[in-house]
Amino acid sequence: MDESKAWKNGRALLLGEVLVEQGLLSENDVSSILEQQQKSGRPFGEIAETLCNISTEAIEEAWAYQYAYNAPTIDPVTFIPRAEAKKLVSARQAWQFKCLPMNLEGDTLVLATTPRYLQKALKFATRVLDRPAYFMMTTEARLAAALSDHYPLGGMCASSPSNDTMKRLVHKMRLERMREAG
Repeated sequence: MDESKAWKNGRALLLGEVLVEQGLLSENDVSSILEQQQKSGRPFGEIAETLCNISTEAIEEAWAYQYAYNAPTIDPVTFIPRAEAKKLVSARQAWQFKCLPMNLEGDTLVLATTPRYLQKALKFATRVLDRPAYFMMTTEARLAAALSDHYPLGGMCASSPSNDTMKRLVHKMRLERMREAG
């Protein structure tokens, strides 16, 4: 996606703009969806799925791009995560879903992740957490360094935040539990 588009002028990037840029919708499609949205109050993505036959996966991917583009950034290495936030996510969860709890704002958990891992982190937040979550973006290197500092986990370090490393670690933990169970 071309980062130099007009929406870079300080206003929020809209989902319709992302879908047009990806070639999944036309400007006319966006107008039709917005009309339907005004009448029904339904979410833009839901209407795009039914009206324009856009897949759920494409909508989720575009939404994650939009969210990452519009989200504020944070440096999780220099901003120290709050203890009350860290208690809500285990080390395994933080590494597996590539998100670092940073703060609690009321009942909302603020997490740091990267654009690449946002969809995975969102699924974790919506399926596992018992509270609303808000994401801030960071770089992969800064996230891995902060995870290493705040959630040290055997076999995981800043230089190896890959899914393969996590899969090997989870497999190893499962084998150990199976051996213990007999």
